[in-house]
Amino acid sequence: MVTSRQVARGVVRSMRAMDRAAKQAERRRVTHQQALRRQAMLDASADAAAEYEAVIEALTGAHRVVLSRRDWLTTATAATVAMPDRRDDAERRAAAELDSYTPGWFTRVLKREERAREALAEAVEAARVQDDADHTRRIQAAEEQNRAITEAQRVVERNPDAMVRALEAHSALGTLPYSVEGLDTLFIDGRIVAVVDGLDLEDMPEESISLLKSGKASVKALPIGKRHEIHRDAICSAAVRVAIEFLAVLPIDEVEVVMLTDILDRGSGHIDALPVLHLRVTLQAINTLNLQRTDASALVDRLGGHIDWNKRDGFRAINAAAFGIDFGE
Repeated sequence: MVTSRQVARGVVRSMRAMDRAAKQAERRRVTHQQALRRQAMLDASADAAAEYEAVIEALTGAHRVVLSRRDWLTTATAATVAMPDRRDDAERRAAAELDSYTPGWFTRVLKREERAREALAEAVEAARVQDDADHTRRIQAAEEQNRAITEAQRVVERNPDAMVRALEAHSALGTLPYSVEGLDTLFIDGRIVAVVDGLDLEDMPEESISLLKSGKASVKALPIGKRHEIHRDAICSAAVRVAIEFLAVLPIDEVEVVMLTDILDRGSGHIDALPVLHLRVTLQAINTLNLQRTDASALVDRLGGHIDWNKRDGFRAINAAAFGIDFGE
């Protein structure tokens, strides 16, 4: 026999079990939420660190590409294409269908012969338009091919305008926002000189982001000396990359690069874009270097670049006239 007191104790035990289950579920939910927050924080830290490394690589690793030269000579020596004659293949096929048309019994009974002949006549006209369009396309293709041959001949002949157009059309210089802000090409007594507006010190990161062993991000202010190093490597990397693009796109064996960056005149307090690096790069020399594994400043040193830089002050201007380059010309 179950007493009322025993029933009450059973209800209490059930309520306590339900309460324990609810508290356990809440603890699991809180633990899960905390785990998600920790993971989100770790993921954000990892993303921030990876983004910082990507920025540094973009700034200082623009030179890590494969030099693949464009073949202008094959195009320049190709025979020009004669303008194609107009063909009327489609029109003749449509006209033949019209001429050979014989209405069937069903068409005659429904008196649809006239309508069918009109449709075939319209098809002849449409085919004539199609032939015209095809002729226009073939003329345009021939003209484009001949323009390419003429342009290649001008490039091979080292026509300045053609060489600049070739760089604009075929180089990756316009896709280097982390390296080049502007570029001019000078042609001086048979020399080709790229004058590049490089990034400035203020474009360099002011903080570094790295991961601790715990997986959390460590954000630290970069010392000025480290920012000067990054700036040096960015300027050197841009110079080498510009040289690579010129050697890859143009049929030349050497190119000179002058890098400009903002320099503070401590006497006047003025900031001007001044030359800070002169680099002469030959195809023979660049082919002996391991571009993928060598830091940009080391490459510039091996190539005999002229630069005035120290870790405390950063860049100092160099005299471009010493290399026969006068920006006032």
